[in-house]
Amino acid sequence: MRTTLIACVVLAASSLAQAKCPEKRLQSPTFMELVVPDNAPRPADANAFNVVTDDMSIQNLFAAVGPPDGSDGTSMTFYVWCFADGSEVRVATRDGTTIDNVRHNGKLLYKRKKK
Repeated sequence: MRTTLIACVVLAASSLAQAKCPEKRLQSPTFMELVVPDNAPRPADANAFNVVTDDMSIQNLFAAVGPPDGSDGTSMTFYVWCFADGSEVRVATRDGTTIDNVRHNGKLLYKRKKK
């Protein structure tokens, strides 16, 4: 019984931590929280975004890591994925197709090469 209670508390804490990521972004007038289907694949952590290459499109990224939790921006769109530890990955795109850069808590993980 105690183990079940501990598991429930851990799951609740995990859900709360994940919910805080979009709440941080609600201060931005351009942030939009997106609905993620229950059966959608989810990235375990920022390492899931190591698959990004210059040839990968936004749609291919969504297929590889799952849909984002939100989007932000006007002239440049930022897709946001939130993690249970409160961290987030932001993927920038100017045209909605090409991935310009990927950041985890502000740290650059990927930047598209200039042609």
